[in-house]
Amino acid sequence: MSTPITFYYACVSPWSYLGLDALKEIADRHGREIDFRPTDVARTWSETGAGQPLGNRPEVLQSYRLLELPRWGAWRGVPINKEPKHFPVPYHLSTNAIIAATQNGAAPYEVTRALMRGCWVEERDISDEGDVADILNGLGLDGAEIVGRAGSDEVAKELAANTDAALADKAWSVPSYVVDGELFFGQDRLEMIDWRLSGN
Repeated sequence: MSTPITFYYACVSPWSYLGLDALKEIADRHGREIDFRPTDVARTWSETGAGQPLGNRPEVLQSYRLLELPRWGAWRGVPINKEPKHFPVPYHLSTNAIIAATQNGAAPYEVTRALMRGCWVEERDISDEGDVADILNGLGLDGAEIVGRAGSDEVAKELAANTDAALADKAWSVPSYVVDGELFFGQDRLEMIDWRLSGN
């Protein structure tokens, strides 16, 4: 059986969001599962010395990002608000809610996609417990129960394990993908992942 594609990500990363549906299409086309690994991005930045919060980046990079986001959205056919009302916000609640939901048997793709769209399309605050619970309720899940467990030791352990795995794979930021032991960084590498899985 083919090994899954490992996906290290955070919902507040627009690039993680922009590539999500394309990643699923590629995985489905090649008969691969996706191993969803929400990750502690700040820890990977700190321990690798690579990456930094948006506000700490040079102005020229910040302005180029605002040019690239709608361009990539149009390229991928994915709606995106390049400057959503609730961004930047802490990623911890949305990350932990995904882990808590999947520990309860929820499908990680659907939970991840709903929370990402909450931030990047629907003007929801995915650092707010009420908004996150509402988004999860919309999937037929018990949002309050999941949000309540988001701060549990079990969730913290899984987040730490995900981040340990990212660091072991030499991933320094998100989105990062590992295909048969090979690291690809950035949603702009998805076409290359498709190419690799096609036997190249």
